[in-house]
Amino acid sequence: MINLLPPEQKRQLRAARSNTLLLRYNIAQLGGIVFLSLAIGFTYIYLNTMKTNAEEVINQNREKVTGYASVEAKATEFRANLATAKQILDKEVTYTKVILEISQLLPSGVVLGNLNLDSQTFGTETTLSAQAKDYSRALALKDSFQNSPLFSDVHFQNITNSGASDYPVTVSLSVTIKKDAAK
Repeated sequence: MINLLPPEQKRQLRAARSNTLLLRYNIAQLGGIVFLSLAIGFTYIYLNTMKTNAEEVINQNREKVTGYASVEAKATEFRANLATAKQILDKEVTYTKVILEISQLLPSGVVLGNLNLDSQTFGTETTLSAQAKDYSRALALKDSFQNSPLFSDVHFQNITNSGASDYPVTVSLSVTIKKDAAK
């Protein structure tokens, strides 16, 4: 096939095809721009709606928090009271434990006449009074206290024999109860 069209007309036909192609590209580009604009607009509206909802939830939660302020204050006070109680219990002296240990150290035939324990008793010299059936049991009491890890510096202050009762020998012992005895 021989192309017999004049060159000017050929050039016009090529230009017409190029213009048609450029027009299609421009329409596609315009469609893309419209699509992106709509997508951006919908995203903006969606994000604004979500922001408004989130701010409402935050405001509702702040209102709820103010309602729990009294509960939080009570919880803080309770924690402080627990800390105070813990400090007190850590410093607690269990006198019953010490009394039971002392009673286990008593040999048969010996009874304590008096035993005064308080927080100042531990670590200081204290006088214990006891009655025994005879001198050997009074010596056994001193030896028992002296060999115990509960006492230190055990010595007699006074031993008397009244001879009138079931426990005629009266003993006064000077002892130092160790500070860690009640722990």
